[in-house]
Amino acid sequence: MAEPQSTTPPDGRDTTVKRERIKESVRNALWARTAGRCTICNRRLLGDQRTYLHSVLLAELAHNIGAIDGDGSPRRRDYHGVDDNEAEENLLLLCHDCHKIIDDPGHIDFFPPEKLRQLKESFERRIEMVTESGGLTRTAALRLGCTIRGSLAMASQREIAETLLAGNYLGLVETQRSGDFTCRISGSAGGRGFWDAAQQSIDDAMTQVRQAVETGDVEHISVFAIAPVPLLVYLGWHLDDKTPTRLFQKHRDQFVGWSWSDQREPIEFEVSSSDGDTSAEHVVLVCSLTSEVNRGVFTDALEGQPLIEVRPIGEGPGPTLLSHEQSLVNFGEQWRTALATAEARFPNARRWHLVASAPVSASIEMGRAFVRDIHPPVTVYERTDEAYEAVLVVNG
Repeated sequence: MAEPQSTTPPDGRDTTVKRERIKESVRNALWARTAGRCTICNRRLLGDQRTYLHSVLLAELAHNIGAIDGDGSPRRRDYHGVDDNEAEENLLLLCHDCHKIIDDPGHIDFFPPEKLRQLKESFERRIEMVTESGGLTRTAALRLGCTIRGSLAMASQREIAETLLAGNYLGLVETQRSGDFTCRISGSAGGRGFWDAAQQSIDDAMTQVRQAVETGDVEHISVFAIAPVPLLVYLGWHLDDKTPTRLFQKHRDQFVGWSWSDQREPIEFEVSSSDGDTSAEHVVLVCSLTSEVNRGVFTDALEGQPLIEVRPIGEGPGPTLLSHEQSLVNFGEQWRTALATAEARFPNARRWHLVASAPVSASIEMGRAFVRDIHPPVTVYERTDEAYEAVLVVNG
């Protein structure tokens, strides 16, 4: 932003900045580092008066070490060590009054070069601290999609962009390194090699996510996923709790899309546990959120094992149960309580078995709660026409 050419003020002192000697990049940097305010008094320099095309600027570029030779140039006697008088380090963005004060012969001794450097550094550091917070949160979108009825079901980039902006997020896109992580799972559930191939696809995508996190390119992840419950649990296990992550839920209402509508009251959940031998080596974890888990079609491996279940309080399972994001938070808390109960009541368990009917966000949250090297391996089941089939293992 360029400063206006000033005429000689009433005090007779010429504060005209020789603009052709100062690079445009230097002027822009000073405006940016000071947020358009006087470095000494914090006055807003953009001005409040506006014309049709321009704001009235009140700023002047002041030199710490004077710009010209001669005894009349402020602080020129301290010239040693300054290679470029027009460099950003030697310039301050000031209002006219402060510029006048620091260069006045009667005040120069109160503003030696070191004092002005300290004022400049302190002010710019404060601006940096103040402006660090606020604005849109930078996030990387992780998309996972799979084939449903012969077509790929996946959140579109447009849907993601609209959802993130509505939630005050800035989506990083264009390349995987900058934050566009996409995992497309081919084939249909039950097909030959489907589960192994799907896990490999998730492994590959999460390797790229971890690399971006480790290098500092990504500090927040937003997840948009459509897949069978076991794969969502597997994805959640990879995500864990270390990197700030927000899970988005695909809603049936086309006008809501992936955004959390938060229109109904949050749902609370409860944990129940069956009586069982505390020395049991297998524990069944049941989660009935979108529909009831039918225990009548449990396999022989699950029959008779201790069972811990998480259910909604006050209403039955349903596909629209998690329309409020706080409901997901409440579920996550009770799910972790269920895992703690399994640990405490059945310390000898060598394997947990997860049977769940749950929406996308809750399924991922279940996987995030499993802790490596603390919880036993977890076999995850998929509902088929006849029974619940063990299809993959997490935390193994």
